[in-house]
Amino acid sequence: MVVLLISLILLCPLAAFAIFGLLGLAKRSFPRQDYLSTAAMLIALVCSLLLLQEVVPDPEPHTVQWLSLGSVTFSMGFYLDSVTAIMLIVVTLVSSLVHIFSMGYMHGDPRYPRFFAFLSLFSFSMLFLVVSDNLLGIYIGWELVGLCSYLLIGFWFEKDSAADACKKAFLTTRVGDVGMFIGMMMLFTKFDTLSLYGEGGIFAQAAVQLNTGDMIWLSIAGVLIFCGAVGKSAQVPLHTWLPDAMEGPTPVSALIHAATMVAAGVYLTARMFPILTETSSLVIAYIGGITAIIAATIAIVRFDIKRVLAYSTVSQLGYMMLGIGVGSYVAGLFHLTTHAFFKALLFLGSGSVIHAFHAMHGHGHDDEHDAHGHDHDEDHGSEHVLGSEIPPDQDMRNMGGLRHKMPITFITMLIATLSISGVPFIFSGFWSKDAILAGVLGRAMEWNSVHHYLLFGMALFAAGITAFYMFRLIFMTFFGEPRNQEMHDMAHESPKSMTVPLLVLAVLSFPVVNTLWFNADYVKPPEQPHLHAPAHAHVSPDSKVGEAGLTFSLFGISEAVAAEEGADGTHGAHGDDAHHGHGPAHTIAMVLSIIVAGLGILLSWLFYHRRTLSAESVATTFRPLYTLFWHKYYFDEFYNGVLVAVTVWKSRLFAQFDGTIVDGIVNGVGTVTRDILAVFVGVFDNRIVDGLVNRVAEVTWSIGGRVRQIQTGAIQTYLFVVLAGIVLLILIFRAL
Repeated sequence: MVVLLISLILLCPLAAFAIFGLLGLAKRSFPRQDYLSTAAMLIALVCSLLLLQEVVPDPEPHTVQWLSLGSVTFSMGFYLDSVTAIMLIVVTLVSSLVHIFSMGYMHGDPRYPRFFAFLSLFSFSMLFLVVSDNLLGIYIGWELVGLCSYLLIGFWFEKDSAADACKKAFLTTRVGDVGMFIGMMMLFTKFDTLSLYGEGGIFAQAAVQLNTGDMIWLSIAGVLIFCGAVGKSAQVPLHTWLPDAMEGPTPVSALIHAATMVAAGVYLTARMFPILTETSSLVIAYIGGITAIIAATIAIVRFDIKRVLAYSTVSQLGYMMLGIGVGSYVAGLFHLTTHAFFKALLFLGSGSVIHAFHAMHGHGHDDEHDAHGHDHDEDHGSEHVLGSEIPPDQDMRNMGGLRHKMPITFITMLIATLSISGVPFIFSGFWSKDAILAGVLGRAMEWNSVHHYLLFGMALFAAGITAFYMFRLIFMTFFGEPRNQEMHDMAHESPKSMTVPLLVLAVLSFPVVNTLWFNADYVKPPEQPHLHAPAHAHVSPDSKVGEAGLTFSLFGISEAVAAEEGADGTHGAHGDDAHHGHGPAHTIAMVLSIIVAGLGILLSWLFYHRRTLSAESVATTFRPLYTLFWHKYYFDEFYNGVLVAVTVWKSRLFAQFDGTIVDGIVNGVGTVTRDILAVFVGVFDNRIVDGLVNRVAEVTWSIGGRVRQIQTGAIQTYLFVVLAGIVLLILIFRAL
């Protein structure tokens, strides 16, 4: 049953893509090809729910082997555990809703069938990545996801900004993928396999084979594999591609930012959790924390509604990485699940807002084209200069007062905003973010670690900024007076094909729904045998030896974010009953998260709704800081001015070297060959070779001329010669 369900989950979207591809090659079509792709994803969703029923009563992993290559273990198979089942539901559910939303949003596009074909291939790639039980299968799905992102971000490739954005995404993620591939080869060199599970898998061998001297090696391998996640999940410093990915259609943004490409990096990091060491875990946590703050501070000065959400995604991904880096395995994955739903809702809601101005602009692609025919700026459509480069139907400064014109869009986006802002207690985002904050503080208190206290402060600061910029988006878009009366008058609520997915995702933003499939009874954090407390850390004296406690619990969701410490000093499996020592950490984290979220919402209300405070005055007062945020910490300028410029300079230098030196040598050799060697060879050929040939011909001609003289044509002469020859032979034989 398990094999059949997993096969159907993979084959349905793949078959939809194959049919679209065959019809495209045959230049044939049938009515409503979008129904096929959408139906395939709905079937995959149903199969995913059935798979969850297989996991709930039996949470033990199921490994299904379906291919083995050679004497070395290059096995390929499916691995089904609770995390796999949850990820399958998240991917298929969000993808199905995106398919339905796209039927209304993309209607009328000249490449409408191709769009659904790419969506199907994208979904298959992510699903294959999720179910693979080895690094080779994960890497295949990983690269297919990268290819599909290139195709979908650049779907409207006739726009220079879209073409540049898809190339930027593809090349930037390749940088991280190189590190991931090197890390994979390091593990293969050590363990002679790429399989993760089983007795001969990497995790099992790593738990028993590695000694203290190999910890540096394992840390390097873990960080290198994490480089792939840095690229795919847009962590600093490889985060710059994700905001530019907004050049793709809005449904693509929802799919990439919610449940597929960016989730792949977090999923990979969670899968490699058992081999993370203290060093690699700390690197992951710091990169996640830095990413959360940098992206959040950039978002507070954006005016493009889609780019605000893009930087929000980068920030939340940093949160997930921070959670996994501090050992909060379940909290990180729980936030991945909740984020998938409320972020998909926010992106589809922004698409609904942009779609509301379709009648006014008459776009073929709604939000993706400037109504006035203006191209985006040279930075792939980013708000590089204050103002005019943002398409008018994406600029929040042209909005306002839309809550009465678009009530469904407003209510659903408000629910998602309350969730991502961490408003207690009925929204899922509060519980998942609270779990991460509690996990960081719990680890800090357990280890008395300055690093983790600093990480907790970073996470708390990012949480407050998140609440601020998200309610800034709500206030500027839906509240106040219309800032562009003409656009406001033309605005309208989206059709049911777009609003129904919004309502479904709004329901999924409540924690009770999420806990139906995300339950601690079968979501268990794996052991981390290589994670040791740092030498400078010590467990607080009021905690029991062998236990460190912090439990996040909600409707049966619980996680002990600190590990049980064995006699050898390693940290093993987490225990759900670990309430000793650090019980107050959860309460402290929850109270502080509520305070910072409330403060962020209050400041946003004062700045952008009541207008008691002036954002312009603050920007003027803190102009250097504002400029830093506005220019996105100058990452793009650095890459364009240094890395790209150096690459271009090197290419020109090499081109000049090729044209001057290499071509000069080749042309010089040609000249020498033609003018000197060729002359000598020509003389030798004419004088020696031709002379010999001609002399042989002359001798042959001369001999032939002489012999020809005896050819008289008279038979008497020939008879005389024959008779003379016979007489001569007789004389010779008689003499012998």
